[in-house]
Amino acid sequence: MMPKDIRKLLQAIEEEIISRTEMNLKDMLSSPSSYVRARAIKSASDREIIIEDLEAFLEDPSPEVRRSVITSMSRSGIGQDKILLSLEDPSDTVRSAAVKELIEFGYEDLDLARRVASDPSKKVRKTFVLSLLESGDTELLKEFENDPINEIQTILSAYRGELELDEERLSALPKKLQKMAFASRMTQRNSQAMSALLESLSKYRSASIKESIIDLISVFPEEIAVPALKRLLDSDDKYISLPSLKVFRKIKGYDSQLLGLAERFMNSEDEECRFYGAQYLKGLQEPSSVEILHQGLEDPSDRVRALSLEALGNLKDQSIETVVEESLRSTSSRLKKASLRAVKKLRLFNCSGLISRLLKNKKEEAAVRMLAASVSGFLKLEDLAGDLESVIIDLSNDGRLRLAASRAMARINPSRLGELFGFTEG
Repeated sequence: MMPKDIRKLLQAIEEEIISRTEMNLKDMLSSPSSYVRARAIKSASDREIIIEDLEAFLEDPSPEVRRSVITSMSRSGIGQDKILLSLEDPSDTVRSAAVKELIEFGYEDLDLARRVASDPSKKVRKTFVLSLLESGDTELLKEFENDPINEIQTILSAYRGELELDEERLSALPKKLQKMAFASRMTQRNSQAMSALLESLSKYRSASIKESIIDLISVFPEEIAVPALKRLLDSDDKYISLPSLKVFRKIKGYDSQLLGLAERFMNSEDEECRFYGAQYLKGLQEPSSVEILHQGLEDPSDRVRALSLEALGNLKDQSIETVVEESLRSTSSRLKKASLRAVKKLRLFNCSGLISRLLKNKKEEAAVRMLAASVSGFLKLEDLAGDLESVIIDLSNDGRLRLAASRAMARINPSRLGELFGFTEG
């Protein structure tokens, strides 16, 4: 088959699989279980599948279903008027979702603020206040200055820079509000402000507060932020060094100058440090890190082993083939996925038998089977054509898995794929 014919075939197959998925979703929407109905609406939204007469589900007896409808309508950019009507919903869960989505729509006016300010539910009012702060439109916050709930007054105090920055008070706040409390005190973004921010770190024991302070370094100019972060990276306190690495990566990406730091993390007794060390080494793709990454293959944490395995695969280290095979047999989905990616990078054709086991195992995580199908197609593993065919014709399989298997089959035997779906050449 010509490439253009294969593309047309795959497009037709995708439409057929999506059509069947839509039929399955319709069955779920008529389920007596509210959980199943809510999941169907979310799944349709995630896959950008249009549900006919979605607004009718705003009358569903389940608040979770109605909340899912509001979120779905907002994501698709429709139904603003219907979402407004949901402010009358008897469930504060639904009303909270409505005010959040209205702010994301950009629907911010005085009437709405006054209406929400008079809502009897503190959950609804708090959601609205936080949504306003996230949107940057703070003019309407004045409608909540006399709110009787301490929690809302604390949020407003954090925003205005009036909140006392003592450990006990800050520790009771979510990280987002901790950052706001510190940021509202920062009137400048210069070296003096940075020095004051770094000095404040020593005043707190809380890991969350330390992370909130370090996160704020990213708002400074790079020429001020990067030297400050490099100093913090040398800290023996993981609640300082790890957040600093995250912020550094956000600003500078992967810098080979931090190779030694990443290796130091890999040698730590702390699993989280080793995880972030392996993650950074994977991003660096530095050939000189091969030895420490091989040590990572023996790590007790499957998170660290998986990252080390994938990093070595990216570095085209053929010596890990035995480890890849062992990991494909493991019970860890994380290790299986890392191994499949390594199989693809290293073109390990000898692993086809193990990939076959993953494809055929219906108890396997869907993401693992999808990746196994993708690798089969990429390597054109002809001996797995039968396994791919079995996945494709089994209508009980997830539509995305069947589509991944179809794409793989299109690379191996497009004519047979056409036969399975009743398409013939000519």
